[in-house]
Amino acid sequence: MARPENSIQLWTVRDQLERDFDGTLARLAELGFRAVEPFGLPANLNKLSTALSNAGLAAPTAHGDVLLNPEAAIKAAVELGTTVLIDPYQPEEIFQSESSILRLADQLSAAAELAAPHGIKIGYHNHDHELRNEVRGVPALLALASMVSQDVVFEIDLFWCQVANIDPLDVLKELDGRVVALHAKDAPMDGHVKDQVSLGKGSVDVLACASQAPSARLVVEFDEYNGDIFEGVAGSLNYLKEKGFN
Repeated sequence: MARPENSIQLWTVRDQLERDFDGTLARLAELGFRAVEPFGLPANLNKLSTALSNAGLAAPTAHGDVLLNPEAAIKAAVELGTTVLIDPYQPEEIFQSESSILRLADQLSAAAELAAPHGIKIGYHNHDHELRNEVRGVPALLALASMVSQDVVFEIDLFWCQVANIDPLDVLKELDGRVVALHAKDAPMDGHVKDQVSLGKGSVDVLACASQAPSARLVVEFDEYNGDIFEGVAGSLNYLKEKGFN
């Protein structure tokens, strides 16, 4: 299967979107993106739909209110043409007991059942705490994967794996066939969000991870960046292209 086009999580340019929504999306298109990953669906649906169309951008994946407002989030995803709707975050305490992980698994599975008739997959995106905490002797994220419907997919954030001192390659191998996207971001070893750099300048081996998950979409992201964010984004996208990842 051919790898999908590179994308960018719009959280990266959240401040720029606040100042100039249409202009920011147009700038991303100018940098070479053809896909973006919105956040917070169903928020800003009408604005997103128009601006994405004007900029020539698609939204194949999106973060949204999968658990709190699944019907509205799924409806928004349908309107945007999104085929993977991702729960971006659940608090750490959920991943500290088997019973709470099972409840989350049931919620995600129910959302996946709601989304399936619309041709939409439900996914989950990790931070570090899902990997630092263990249940059944394995990282809590993997425990979740074993409890949830096989229809639920995963977006693995490579930076947060590094923060958790977990090799993302091991996670990708365990979740083989269920990883539909990688959050591609970089930082020095022991670095945190304020230390994030363009891909290839830190310690995250994004190329090895991309090779391990050959059908996963690479989604560029920065939580923070010390400099011109568009320069950082361009650096990451150009690095991927130079290394042969569309």
